Amino acid sequence: MWRPWILIGFLVAIAVGERQEAAALDFSADRIVKNGSSVVTAHVNAKADRWRFEFTHPQGGASVIIVRVDRQSSWLIFSKHRQYLEVPIASDHKLVVSETMEGEISRELVGDEMLQGYPTELFEVTVNEGGTMRQYYRWVTKAHRFPLKTVSKQGQWSEEFRRVVFTEQSPYLFELPHRLDPAVTPESMLTPPQY
Repeated sequence: MWRPWILIGFLVAIAVGERQEAAALDFSADRIVKNGSSVVTAHVNAKADRWRFEFTHPQGGASVIIVRVDRQSSWLIFSKHRQYLEVPIASDHKLVVSETMEGEISRELVGDEMLQGYPTELFEVTVNEGGTMRQYYRWVTKAHRFPLKTVSKQGQWSEEFRRVVFTEQSPYLFELPHRLDPAVTPESMLTPPQY
């Protein structure tokens, strides 16, 4: 009689372990965020609670942003001036790569699809964003439960990860380079990036 309970407990532990592992997934990718006519492209390295964005075109003057949740801060790196600025983590600095979306209230499986060489499940997701209901299409990889692509149903906003490689990332990518000086910058350089 006790054996089925042990088996159930074991299966629950495995499922919880898999969810935690997916949340702490190491990867590198190119990230493209479109918002209306604005397009922001960055190379991303991610390791658990830290991320590094290297922008194709500097955002708010910064060519690199390193986000450290463990320190509750971000480093904005102004490579052209060999300077950095430490700031609190802004909402625009957050990288959310969980299977579910913030404020998600429902999802419906549309079907399976190959996307960038990965088998994915395509969902139609309804999200409550500050009291407003919005709908998105979201492609999630079957193996890693990673959101490769998310598009608003109206087509005004999208986030896509391309050339994704799931591999351990070096901790040195998330450290502040020693050759930089603290920045003394005009207020215009402190404008947060718009993703």
